[in-house]
Amino acid sequence: MAVEKRYVEVLLPLKLKDTLSYRLPQGWPVEEGSWVQVPLRGHPALGVVLQVRDSAPVGVNLSAIEPVDAVLDIPAASVQERCFWRAIADYYLCTPGEVLKAAFNAGIQKQMLQPPKARKSKKKAEEAPLADLATLSDAQQAALDQIRAGFAQHKPVLLHGVTGSGKTEIYLHLAAEQLRQGRDVLYLVPEIAISQQLEQRLAAVFGPQLLVYHSRTTVPQRYRVMDTLRRDPTPRIVLGTRSAVFLPFRRLGLAVVDEEHDRSYKQDDTAPRYNGRDAVLMLAGLHKADVLLGSATPSCEALYNVQIRKFSAAQLPCRYYGGASASVEIIDMAQALRLHNVEGSFSRKLLKEMTAVLEAGKQVLVFRSRRAYAPVVQCEVCGEVVQCPHCNVALSYHRFNNSLSCHYCGYHRPYTLRCPACDEVALVERGSGTEKLEEELRTAFPGRTVARFDADTTQSKTAEEKMIRDFAAGRIDILVGTQMITKGFDFERLALVAVVSGDSLFAVQDFRSDERAYQLLTQLMGRSGRRGEPGRLVIQTFQPDHPVLQRLLQPEALSSDASEASAGLLAERQAFAYPPYVRLIALTVKDRYEGRVWNVCRLIQEAAASIGIRDIAGPTSPAVDVVAGEHIAQFWIKLPRDRRLAATKQALYARIDRIERDFKGHTTLIIDVDPA
Repeated sequence: MAVEKRYVEVLLPLKLKDTLSYRLPQGWPVEEGSWVQVPLRGHPALGVVLQVRDSAPVGVNLSAIEPVDAVLDIPAASVQERCFWRAIADYYLCTPGEVLKAAFNAGIQKQMLQPPKARKSKKKAEEAPLADLATLSDAQQAALDQIRAGFAQHKPVLLHGVTGSGKTEIYLHLAAEQLRQGRDVLYLVPEIAISQQLEQRLAAVFGPQLLVYHSRTTVPQRYRVMDTLRRDPTPRIVLGTRSAVFLPFRRLGLAVVDEEHDRSYKQDDTAPRYNGRDAVLMLAGLHKADVLLGSATPSCEALYNVQIRKFSAAQLPCRYYGGASASVEIIDMAQALRLHNVEGSFSRKLLKEMTAVLEAGKQVLVFRSRRAYAPVVQCEVCGEVVQCPHCNVALSYHRFNNSLSCHYCGYHRPYTLRCPACDEVALVERGSGTEKLEEELRTAFPGRTVARFDADTTQSKTAEEKMIRDFAAGRIDILVGTQMITKGFDFERLALVAVVSGDSLFAVQDFRSDERAYQLLTQLMGRSGRRGEPGRLVIQTFQPDHPVLQRLLQPEALSSDASEASAGLLAERQAFAYPPYVRLIALTVKDRYEGRVWNVCRLIQEAAASIGIRDIAGPTSPAVDVVAGEHIAQFWIKLPRDRRLAATKQALYARIDRIERDFKGHTTLIIDVDPA
């Protein structure tokens, strides 16, 4: 009697809408979720079995079906894991293969395809008891009780705690409870730098039960985290950035999303363009796990979910060490210039306040939203602004390596004073970035240690960690930085935070600009005076009457009632039909030929109309409409939050995918659901 052949449908980490069929050698132990090595265009590829068949797939040339090369010695992907990939793909309008590629990048895939090494027996993490946790204050205990009440209703909980209120200690208490019950904990932070400062604190409590996962750890280290979660029954707490949502949790009990409002949780570069905060909610739902979102400045989306009772809420209205919130001072730079009270980028009033703080043995943090020495270089003779040859954007001047660089495509060249347009030696730097501020502060405070914390100075994990340690230990007097310094750091000696060129925070053409400016300034305010000492936030601006700045001056701005404080923002969003009252999709078209961009845009308009989409803005050219030699156009699509939402999104995705395939990859179409 002939032996029936078996076949498997394999999901590969590629942009494919469907699985690929392979033949399974007789007797091989395979189940749904098994990891396999298969041939793909003559090369070995990693895949996950989604279906096992006892009969050949219909409509496929059987002679073309290749056999599976090997079944890998890796525990099968769980049902929750596979359902999570599908949920992410469906919501963010991409293929499950693209999700698999995001979860297991090329380096991890290579590790998985290697023969397994002999595993050394290790002391079990459970043998190390948890360290004693700090006793909670009355306010922290009240917030913890509110959180538990929300969990009892099976709702995610939004913890609104002012900066310095001790939210982290509450997270630790909840995590310890879950670990004692044998369940895993996911602790998400928006930035790698925060995880590095937090790691030591968590390790002191959880010891070997702590795992760390982010892009600055090595590929073997990340793979060991995955392998540990798959094989070791010991409950773990995982500290990570957004990509940690794709780890193979088996018994997730709690997910904490710290600084839930932070835009760093959004993946913008490649599909899936997911938000780590929202992905956590999907993941926790599959595991029936609790979710705690924490922030001193909750997002409008989170507040809306509290408003409609989808989320529960908890409040932590006072600082752990007591004391008033940092005081705020607005310096009118237009007036300072008229009175000649400005030296370089700083008002004399701010320099005087910095001097007083430094003489008292305290530290200063200076924030500027732009890195480099100068954001623009211009010719004084002909007025030419030096542009990137591949992007429609000015080149930034970096003095430390004497180069002009594009922050979009990475192009750079040596800086000379000769104008490329008129050939005169007349180029001058305009504006100031963090590098120039660092130079000015070294001149203004020659006896003080000044350092810069931005993407240029923290390219390595070692440099970043050292700078954070040095500032925390008081070895740096003044630290100049970009957004990287605003999030979650706890510096005991920091007494003054200064914002230079505050107007740049409001100059963004985005419906979220005021919300984000308020969040960033509030976070900066919370960095100073965190041990009961009064702190100060000083903002230099040409718009002292801007509503965001005036709100900061009001004592109730840091009220525990975030919903009331943000009622105006939510009312505006509702009036103009913006998220969270509608779903927003950004659609970007890119091509090396401008004419083809607009031809594709016409087809998109026709496709959107054919499936009943009426609220579509565009096509428009963004502020930077050429990047890396490609022309760019954008659409903004608003969809009502109703029962037809999912079907409309899938119909749109199908039409967009068809248009992209018709142009055979010459035109790139990018779908971004819930753009940041």
